[in-house]
Amino acid sequence: MTNLENENKKQSNISKEETGKFLDQQRQQIANTTSNISDTTNKVTNSVNEYQQTNRAILDKSIDTSNKYQQETINSIQSITNNTIELQKNFANTFQSVFSKFIDDTSKSYWNNYLYPQRYTDVYNKTNHYVTNTTVNATRRITDIALASAEAFNKSIEIAQKYYNEAAQNYLNFVNRIEKSYYNH
Repeated sequence: MTNLENENKKQSNISKEETGKFLDQQRQQIANTTSNISDTTNKVTNSVNEYQQTNRAILDKSIDTSNKYQQETINSIQSITNNTIELQKNFANTFQSVFSKFIDDTSKSYWNNYLYPQRYTDVYNKTNHYVTNTTVNATRRITDIALASAEAFNKSIEIAQKYYNEAAQNYLNFVNRIEKSYYNH
């Protein structure tokens, strides 16, 4: 019986050693798998953080550029408005000085040549009519130019807004695709 007991003890010791080796191998595989998962998680986290920083920088730059162009647009509109007002003032001043000189010359000529008052009245009426028509036409043209410029400007703003919205949507779609692929893997 001692032999059998010794043999059973030997078998038991061998089984324990093999089980211990097997368990050590399993522990090592679990440690390696855990290490690989941890490394992969860190790499993905670093990649996502880097991607977010890059996109944040691009977005900040886009916002700064948009603000710069918006300010330039505001400044251009202000300049156009100021120039239009200044042009109208200059036109009114020129018209006033020319017309007053004309009136002055006409009245002197009338008093000097009182025999021809009807002729001077006709000339005055024609000149007044011509000056009035010219003033109205010039004002219309200035207004038409200002309106055409405003329409073109509004259209360019609409186009810029459309492209900005499309770019923002494309960016959002791209981020969603990255997120989906991250969660799917």
